[in-house]
Parts: sequence; structure tokens; C-alpha cells
Amino acid sequence: MDDVKDLLQEWVDKGWLPGAALRVLQGSELAFSCDVGTTSVDKSQPVTRETLYDLASLTKVTATLPALLLLLQEEKIRLEDPIGYFFPDCPIDKKAITIAQLLTHTSGLPADLEERTRKSQILLPDLLYQQKLLQEPGKKVIYSDLGMIWLGLLIEKVTGVRLDQFVTQRVFAPLGMNHTLYCPNNHSIKNIANTEFDSLTGAYIVGEVHDEKAFVMGGIAGHAGLFATADDLARYAQSWMDEDRAIISKEWRAAAIRCQTPAGTERRGYCWQSNDPSHPLSCGSTFHPDSYGHTGFTGTSIWIDPVHEWAVIFLTNAVHLGRDHQLRRLRPMIHDAVTAHLKRA
Repeated sequence: MDDVKDLLQEWVDKGWLPGAALRVLQGSELAFSCDVGTTSVDKSQPVTRETLYDLASLTKVTATLPALLLLLQEEKIRLEDPIGYFFPDCPIDKKAITIAQLLTHTSGLPADLEERTRKSQILLPDLLYQQKLLQEPGKKVIYSDLGMIWLGLLIEKVTGVRLDQFVTQRVFAPLGMNHTLYCPNNHSIKNIANTEFDSLTGAYIVGEVHDEKAFVMGGIAGHAGLFATADDLARYAQSWMDEDRAIISKEWRAAAIRCQTPAGTERRGYCWQSNDPSHPLSCGSTFHPDSYGHTGFTGTSIWIDPVHEWAVIFLTNAVHLGRDHQLRRLRPMIHDAVTAHLKRA
């Protein structure tokens, strides 16, 4: 796949991306990997296998989802459990929202806060209680960071353990994801891709979560905050593709990737986005309709095709160049370039 690496390098040379890490799995084994470019616009640090990327919303499927699936298979929670059972002081209009509705983004909660800055204050769970539902729960998908924040709080409530500690012990350590963590700025880690310029500090954000809500929550949240290397995400994808490497039961993995949302609305499983050939997604044109994946605002993505037994992990820090970047156009192109090779293999 030398031409795939050349394509990524061309995008770096044109200034469309600072750098990128690509991992391709075939039959759950690593088939191709490459790292190109640098971690920032000053070009002082090349992207290597050890480069940490701010995963942004990949946190939802890499930390919060597996934690909840473990709790479900251990029967410590149930999909139909109302959130009000665990948070009895929440308002009456939200008491009946179920865990399943939060997992499928059908809770009716807003997508985000109207205002979010790195100087704001968030008091939880009060902030969630104050949100006005935009629709009756269960009717339609509204992709909601707020719902995932609530699920992060739920994990802590049920386990009595802080979210980052629980996922490290129960998810990352068993899978050998030794370079996946929250708050890398609290450790002596230097090889981290820079994200956006912060006007408050007059510097690029590096080692601290880019998402404003997660930042003011201390960097640990159910919707964002996780950092990882591309190799660690490849290990995570393998755990969904290979029964021998799985930490989640086959039954619960199957339920999570199956479309669970009402007809006529966005196709989603539990946290995962379901591929939809009628609405082209970031995985390009050749991933099977049964494929599932997720993207992150900073420039990250993971897509898994259970029929062809492919997976593509593509990490970049496109937001380092500002929010008017080329990544929405480039993501499908790199996936199509990769699968053109995989189809011939």
C-alpha cells in the first residue's frame, strides 16, 4: 500500500493535514501501518508509533461503551433501566429515559450546550437536569454529548470507581492498550499531537483535552477526553473482530453493532454509527452496509467491516489547522484507497 502512504504524504505536503497515523486490519490482523507528517505546524516532532492523539468522540466507543457493556453482561445494569433509578433526584421529565435511549442517542437531550468555553463551569449532574428535552425519548436520534456525559456518571455511580480508573482496569489493561489514557498532561509524555490554538493561553492545546466540556470536567468524561496511539486502537478493533481477543461477550457485541434506532432516523447501534449506503459516510463507498464506526471532532476515526473483516483506524489532528479543514472530504478518499487494495488481496 505504498500509494496509500504517498497519498497521505501528499495531503501533508499540501498543508491539508499536519500529520496522520493509519492502521489497517484484515482478518483481525494488522495488514498495513504508516505514520506521516508531524504533530504540529512547527514540524519539530514527527508522527511515530508512540504519538498520542486526542480521540475526542472516539471516547464514546472506546471507553464508555465497553464499560457499559461489561456492566450489562454482568447484570449490574439493564438496557431498560430508567436513569431516574440511579439518579432519583433528577426531574420528572427525565426519570424515564432509559440506558438504551442514552446509548442510541434517542434520549431527547440536546446535542450540546448552547455556550461552551474552557473558562465555563459545569456542575454535574445539575447541568443535565436543567436541559430541556427536545423531543419525547425514543422517537428520533439527536447525537448528544450530554447523554454520553450522563452515561459516564452512571458508570461511576454503579461501580463506585472513577471512570478513567474503571476503563483502565477493565478495558485497556486486559487488551494491552498501554498507551491509552485520560489527562496525558499529568504524565511525562511528550509525543502528543497538538490540537487547536487556544486564545486564552496564546498557545496550541497539547496534552489537554480539546473538548471544552471535558476540559472543565477535569479532562475525564464519557463523551471525550481519551488519548491513544493508533496501535492501541488497532488492538481495540481486534477485540471486536476476534473472539479470542474479546472482553465483551459475542451476544453484547452483536447487539451493540446492530442498528437499534427507529426507521426513518439516523442508523445507530449502541454508541456505534451504522453504515448507511443511502447517506455516504466517512468510511467511503466500499465498506459493507453492516459496517460500524465512529469519528472524533479533532480528526480521528475508526471503521470496522464485519463482513469483509476489515478495519481502518485513521488518526489525525486536522483541528490543529482550524475548524475549516479538509478532513470531511479526505476521510472517504483514504478509506476507498485502502479498500481498493483489500479487495484485491
